[in-house]
Amino acid sequence: MADGAIQRDGKGEAALAAGRRARPGKPPPPGTRPDPRRDMPPTAAKILAAAQRILVAKGFAGLTLRAIAQESGENSAMVQYYFGNKAGLVRAMIDCSFRDEQQEVAAAMSTVTNDELLPRFVEGLRTVSSSRSFRVFFDVLPQALRHESWRAQMASAMDWYREIKLEWLRAKNEGPPAEQEALLGLADLMTAVVDGLAIQEAVDDDFDMRRAYAVLEFMLQRSLPELLESGVPAAATRE
Repeated sequence: MADGAIQRDGKGEAALAAGRRARPGKPPPPGTRPDPRRDMPPTAAKILAAAQRILVAKGFAGLTLRAIAQESGENSAMVQYYFGNKAGLVRAMIDCSFRDEQQEVAAAMSTVTNDELLPRFVEGLRTVSSSRSFRVFFDVLPQALRHESWRAQMASAMDWYREIKLEWLRAKNEGPPAEQEALLGLADLMTAVVDGLAIQEAVDDDFDMRRAYAVLEFMLQRSLPELLESGVPAAATRE
């Protein structure tokens, strides 16, 4: 059995299967291309960071080229040179969201053993839920719902978030279709859990998400082997 694979009731390796639902016309998931910041000139990265700070402090209405120029110490012409306009900045923020947190968790997950896999997976989800990137995400999301190209880009990013979770579980491109569908459903659900708990923490300073994630780990430890064995109920699967 490969080291780090999820087991079914302690017997054998669970054939975890990764997959992506094709959506015609949608940009490729960010995970299929490198972090945009990697090749970004220092001035552009400085402008992008300034835009994110303004978005968190003043909201979407406060995200103007003049404000970005003042915050970054660069002139408006440089903002336009690197990003074109406000829409270009938003696209860059969508592509860069959660990159640091995902890489941090991926590094931690790469060294886990069988017994540590699910606990570390859940801890990785909690790390993302507590991310400062959610402040930017929450401000951009309502705008993306009303802007066709941003909405497609956000959907692409969400696909990447789901695929990353499958990678953390050591998913492989093999296994029966029922198991693949079950894992896709798990990735869908975990993405919603992360977002929902992040919202609760954002609005309630006294909210402690550790309780919810402790329950989640308990449920996964006991239910995941059966889910992988049985698959998603037929009525819930896509035709």
